[in-house]
Amino acid sequence: MSKKVVVTGGAGRLGRLAITTLMAHDWDVLAVDRVRPQGLPCRFLQTDLTASGAVLDVLAGAHAVLHLGAIPGPGSHPGAAIFHNNVTSTYHVVQAAAALGIGRLVFASTVFALGWVEAGDRYWPQYAPVDEAHPLTPFEGYGLSKQVGEEICAAASRRTGMATVSLRIMNVIHPDGYGALPWPAPTGDAPVRFVMWPYVDARDVARACRLALEADTTGHEPFYLAARDIRFDRPTTDLLRELAPPSLEIREPLEGQTSVICTRKAQELLGWEPEFGWRNPGP
Repeated sequence: MSKKVVVTGGAGRLGRLAITTLMAHDWDVLAVDRVRPQGLPCRFLQTDLTASGAVLDVLAGAHAVLHLGAIPGPGSHPGAAIFHNNVTSTYHVVQAAAALGIGRLVFASTVFALGWVEAGDRYWPQYAPVDEAHPLTPFEGYGLSKQVGEEICAAASRRTGMATVSLRIMNVIHPDGYGALPWPAPTGDAPVRFVMWPYVDARDVARACRLALEADTTGHEPFYLAARDIRFDRPTTDLLRELAPPSLEIREPLEGQTSVICTRKAQELLGWEPEFGWRNPGP
């Protein structure tokens, strides 16, 4: 018997891909979104996630929730609007799932919670490759909304025992976007924000969503999702040594264009590894 999962943000490109992946693995999907899409292969309800009563109604009877719904990225809306929408909707979705006794919730977090900032050379991590132990230090409303969202998930797990997973997703590349890669390598005169160096294929994210829903993790667990390489065709270590401050510690060999994000935890606990990248974009 298939299990019912509610996918928020089901009208978006990533939401559609996740829905297709889940349905191919016998999940019974109900998609919800603020906008009504065309051509979804599953049931759909138009829902405002900032309304708590509506969220309770749409989650009733679900076994799991995949919460992708959010205003994506900084800059598209004023920071206050992004923060209010994303935090309020996440709070309502997580609280409703906990109240209904739903056993598992997967939340779409972001690499921007590490430290996206306007100036290209302003933020650097303490070490590379970055793993889940590294602190999140967001600078703006979008990254902050996702950090708070992770804490909302963690609080619900502590309170009720519901298993929650936060997927810290890199900059998502769809198959039709690989023509833009590799990017020109950053220089001191033309820096590129550290959190823009990594990326991840949308198909790999959709698979990670399914694996996180099917995993047997407990409590709240965050996971980074990234392709194996960076967006540039220059050695990662060379770029870090040229551009990063001396305080940045390179903790393990980064051969060739190896990603600045460590995904070992996702491999060990979710069984997830990236399949696609700009050198092997697939079909």
